[in-house]
Amino acid sequence: MLSPVLYAQINVNSPYSRYGYGVLDNHTVGASRAMAGIGYAIQSGREINIKNPASYAAIDTLTFLCDFGVKLQINDMKEGSTSEKQTNWSFEYFALQFPLAKWLATSIGVIPYSTVGYDYTGSINNGTARQTGEGSLNQAYVGLGAFVFKGFTVGLNFNYLFGEISNTSTSVNDIDATSYSIFDNTIHISDYRFEIGAQYVIRSTEKNRIVIGAVFSPGKQLLGKAYTTGRNYNVSSATYTYYQNDSIKLKESYSLAPSYGAGVAYTYDERLTIGVDFTYQPWSKAKFENSTDYFNDYFNAAIGAELLPRIYSNNFFQSVRYRAGVSIGRSYAKINGENELWEAGVTAGLGVPMKRNKSIVNITFGYTNRYTTPTKLITENEFKISLGLTFNEMWFYKSRLH
Repeated sequence: MLSPVLYAQINVNSPYSRYGYGVLDNHTVGASRAMAGIGYAIQSGREINIKNPASYAAIDTLTFLCDFGVKLQINDMKEGSTSEKQTNWSFEYFALQFPLAKWLATSIGVIPYSTVGYDYTGSINNGTARQTGEGSLNQAYVGLGAFVFKGFTVGLNFNYLFGEISNTSTSVNDIDATSYSIFDNTIHISDYRFEIGAQYVIRSTEKNRIVIGAVFSPGKQLLGKAYTTGRNYNVSSATYTYYQNDSIKLKESYSLAPSYGAGVAYTYDERLTIGVDFTYQPWSKAKFENSTDYFNDYFNAAIGAELLPRIYSNNFFQSVRYRAGVSIGRSYAKINGENELWEAGVTAGLGVPMKRNKSIVNITFGYTNRYTTPTKLITENEFKISLGLTFNEMWFYKSRLH
């Protein structure tokens, strides 16, 4: 039911989404989004953490979790003395989690993988060229998390990757304005991939615990099709003349990089959590349009924290969960064949409890700065407000008559 909504959205306005598969999502939901996207070592029975499927096993056997979120995003782009602002909103994610046995739990949902959205005009020899693009890749997943022995859990996410990305270039010749050329490139992806995770809990005392987590997702050749169309438009006759109309299978020409993630988190008395994540993806070996020259290796480091002043309190401010995080990393996009794209981000948020139950309203404020090096191109400042709701219900309680 969510697929048509996800296809129709324009989730981002960024000129850097033109490169590769667009701007990659950090694959987190709920509380993790306000903690700079950390999750490899986060383990909680009150929140869904899809970044490491091993965390599913921590859910209580009587608990049912449902989490979904939306976002408002503002992009402020600057290049020299020129600036532009774009605003959009979109549905972000939907996820469920519930136990299957005392040692086994599952999670299902739909989350974004990457988004494309841009529209800008540049100069070419004797004319101008307008570059536009839109689309998104999303993944529906089914995951399992299980206890292997005390303190050690493993998990698996099986993902179905789907979506369509379109890039269009329209060239107008200033000398002869009676016609212009349009070149379209569209990729349609329908594929499967998986990721495996593990977590190990070390308890020094009843109130102190350290969780070590790791996640691996193998790279793979993509399944789907790419469509390329070239045509000229005659202004006076309002007709098109096609000079190219091709389609190819993606498998030999497009691929995804493997992903390696590791993290560690410290929790005190279930009230304070501090975690660190590191992600590495060797995109320089991945193919795009049958070439390995489009990408740089991706890496990202993030640190996040959550503080709950008191577990049980009638005071509103003492029962709110306060969250924050910072991250920095190099994107996989290689700009103009030589420039690196860097992303630095800051997040802050609140987990506001709902009265009479354990459900939480998650509010996140995020800021991301994108810039290129060594050549300074467009500087992008992204401001994002995310609103999520985590339903925490007791759905598996068996009533007894005495």
